[in-house]
Amino acid sequence: MDETFILNELKSLILSKTGIRTITPADCKRISIEISKTLNKNVSETTIKRLFGFAMVKHNFSKFTLTTLSEYVNEEYPENGSIQVNLSKQTSLRSWKEIHDKASKVTDFTLKSVRNRSGMPYELTIGRKFAEHDFEDFFKNNYSFTCFISQPGYGRTILLSHLAEKFLNSNTPEYKDSTLLFITAYSFFNKDNSILNFEDQLKLQLGIHPKDSLINYIKQNYNTSGGKFIIFLDGFSELIVKGDLKKQLFESIINFICNIEDSESIKLVMSMRSTTWIKFYDRIRHSAFLKTKWFPGNYFNANDVSNVPPLTEKEVDLILAKINKIESNAINAKLKAQLKFPFHIQLYYQLKEEDPHFNYSTNITFYELISRFIQDKIYRSNYYTEKILFLKKIIQLTNYGKKGNSVPKDDLISELSAFKNAYMELLSEGILMEEKSQQEFHPREFVRFIHPHIFEYFLFIELLEKFHLKVDSSFFDYIKEEYKNTNAKFQLLQWTIRFIIRIGDFKSLNNIFNLELNNYEKNYLILFIAENLEYRNKYSPETIKLLREHKLHDAIIKELINFDFIDSCYKEAITVLIKVTDTNENLLIYHSLLAFFDILSLDTALIKERIEILAQFKSTKWLVAPDQIISLIHSKILNIHSDEELIFNDIEALILTQDPSDITPQQAISYFLIIILNQFSEDKRSALNLINSISAHHAKALSKRAPLSVFLMSIFTLISSKTDPDNKTERLEKILVSLADNKSRFKITKYTESIIKLIQAYQSKNKKEYTMAYNYSNECLDLFKRNHLNLDCLSVYNLIIEVFTAMKDPIKVNEFKYERLCFMEDNNISNRLFSLPNETKKF
Repeated sequence: MDETFILNELKSLILSKTGIRTITPADCKRISIEISKTLNKNVSETTIKRLFGFAMVKHNFSKFTLTTLSEYVNEEYPENGSIQVNLSKQTSLRSWKEIHDKASKVTDFTLKSVRNRSGMPYELTIGRKFAEHDFEDFFKNNYSFTCFISQPGYGRTILLSHLAEKFLNSNTPEYKDSTLLFITAYSFFNKDNSILNFEDQLKLQLGIHPKDSLINYIKQNYNTSGGKFIIFLDGFSELIVKGDLKKQLFESIINFICNIEDSESIKLVMSMRSTTWIKFYDRIRHSAFLKTKWFPGNYFNANDVSNVPPLTEKEVDLILAKINKIESNAINAKLKAQLKFPFHIQLYYQLKEEDPHFNYSTNITFYELISRFIQDKIYRSNYYTEKILFLKKIIQLTNYGKKGNSVPKDDLISELSAFKNAYMELLSEGILMEEKSQQEFHPREFVRFIHPHIFEYFLFIELLEKFHLKVDSSFFDYIKEEYKNTNAKFQLLQWTIRFIIRIGDFKSLNNIFNLELNNYEKNYLILFIAENLEYRNKYSPETIKLLREHKLHDAIIKELINFDFIDSCYKEAITVLIKVTDTNENLLIYHSLLAFFDILSLDTALIKERIEILAQFKSTKWLVAPDQIISLIHSKILNIHSDEELIFNDIEALILTQDPSDITPQQAISYFLIIILNQFSEDKRSALNLINSISAHHAKALSKRAPLSVFLMSIFTLISSKTDPDNKTERLEKILVSLADNKSRFKITKYTESIIKLIQAYQSKNKKEYTMAYNYSNECLDLFKRNHLNLDCLSVYNLIIEVFTAMKDPIKVNEFKYERLCFMEDNNISNRLFSLPNETKKF
């Protein structure tokens, strides 16, 4: 073996041991220090630079240098005794055991290298069940080679590593006598190595004489013991060779497969990116024999050129349980869905290292992961300037996304010649892909973004530049008009919110609330804003100060006074906003809104805790202190006597003292709390009088058909339909149903819609349309149960019982009485309070 090969092998092993993929001059000092620490011998930084070509080589390397470097790698790689200065010849091995031992030691070294280079602690990674099943099918059947194929970031190396460990540790009889050789292409071949014969390289690794046949050795062992020889070949993406040398490498592998012929004794398992596989497959596609020897796997997708599926939910749960050391069900479901792409798991781990409590409900995690993905794959990569310019050109050719996320390759001819290397890396890294399509019977090539979210990121960047980085009302209006009825609109709004919060321009966020968004979109974006503010507050102490200066809480609270108790984002947003609030008034409003959820759930423990929290805050802006009203409600739920009449007597007089031009958040919350309290009293008509007083005093404010005014109208109509239905009730019902049907014009919350549905149920019962009343009631009951609105559930149960009583169906009456009783027991609700008039007490 000549010195050139020894030096190349030493370089390859040093890189594997240190976990360096692409060496730079700065790494040479680190390698020198590592050698000194390990062996207590000194090889200078300059010598290491000479070895890797970063310094001029004026003379041959000394015997001491080569011996020291050999000792350094042989400490981890003792089987590589061939790399010694005095090595002159290889000798033929006499037994298969020696070959097996060599292969096992090479495999062990490769596995250690994978562990050291893993982007997250290796013990947090898992094996893939699909890969185990694919390998079993491949091993048992008459195939010679297979390949795990995917875009970058799907964890193919970790997949192979776990597969190798399972193979080595398996007690399965059919694996027992087989041998595994796990090697990497980047250490197997390199740019300085002119030997591209696959079998010769294998023989060098195993210490077999060049004139001997590896295939014959394997066949002899197979005939004797039945043991197969398995080759795992990874690391093509790190292999840096010129295109023609890569073609030679592919040809060498193909020749090796051809030499195997129909023998079942040798199995080759490779791992390639989709772009690499396409080039490899182009060289075998015309061979019927080679295609029959290829096992494509059970999950091969021709459109994506991949056979590695995303992580399953169960696999994500296993990894998250290891990272978080908690039950997987404690992790937000939306976050888990984003982590099915293995590279995102690695980024998520980095986020968790920075912030152990990183677990948000909205897409904030998704946007953080995408941002880091782009930073890693584009901004911190080779040719990053050219890549950005190329991607900008694609965005422009799509007419800023209005023509989709792909462009004809012909339109990129000038850019392809100018940015060839950048373009090839974008393809290799899984940012872009080429696809063919038929247009008027003519095949045409297109270039498109593989991941829509990366396209949306660069689309947002282009729009920012289009508006000269100025995010004002015109920017939002442009998104609203140009991306109307597209998925891109909502994603662009979230990228915009993230950008605004990052730069601290909170005033611009007010423009969000001027857009024509439905209540679900608005609630979600408020939660997205809240979580981004919470995240920013962890690393920027000035966040709270900026919130106060720009009065963002005031704007958000104004949007929250729509009482959308069915949308989970509504409650979560309030919970998060409390964490970034520093004024008692805002805390009083937020906790009062959360108190509605406690009351509607009829959870007396939660209500008591909320009263204690609210009692800490004092304010003069309220008709009645919220903790006082909630305390009375709490007493009613516990069936304890209270003097709520004192509040009812004073409230109408207090309403007249308020500013009639608008309804403040404090007034809206007070009004609804008093209406709820009234529902526990004997005199239901006082609630109608109260709402009449509110409507008369705030006539102008409530005429706008805003969510709050529609909500109050629906509550009035509901109470009227329960206690004193008349022609006015019927007119109001028709108006409300019309408003609910016309969602494009009137933004009504889901909770208000459910109240309107309940009104229809009561009105149907009043008209003796019992079947319709039952159907409406059932719809409401399902919705209320899903959202733990137990107070509303009991109201519906009582209505259903009234319906079947009127229908004279005692079986159904008893069925729903029993169901109601079970429901109350399950939720620890006293059955003495919530019953029908002819039962225990009026409700």
